[in-house]
Amino acid sequence: MSMIFGNPTFQNPGRLIWSGTAARPIDVRRYVSFGFSFEVTADLAADTTFNVQAAPPDTTDSCLPGTFVPVPEVLTCTAFNGPNPIPAAQATITLPAGTLAGSFCHATLPCVPDAFVRLVAGGGNTGNVIGVVTLHGPR
Repeated sequence: MSMIFGNPTFQNPGRLIWSGTAARPIDVRRYVSFGFSFEVTADLAADTTFNVQAAPPDTTDSCLPGTFVPVPEVLTCTAFNGPNPIPAAQATITLPAGTLAGSFCHATLPCVPDAFVRLVAGGGNTGNVIGVVTLHGPR
């Protein structure tokens, strides 16, 4: 039984994107935007980073991702890096050292980079983190 009235998951479903050990590619084509939520399952002793990658649909099966590539950093007014900013070649999400177990951290990208997105462990205590992508507003 489902309740249509008052159920926010109809427009904002959450999908597991990082299990603590492995990435799951997520199809974002049918949504206006998305954001990441991270649950820290054990204290982070080091800065813990995830690299964001994106892929177009596969040429033989559009339901599967093609080749993943790094998503370049997109600077925004709140992420301005001085007078002559140079965006990094890789969009990276960092959870700081000292983040305690039970904490929730959030991140997003200002643009939808391609049909599929995934997270790749960059460094630190990625095994101490579970990641969910929340998809917003069907197109």
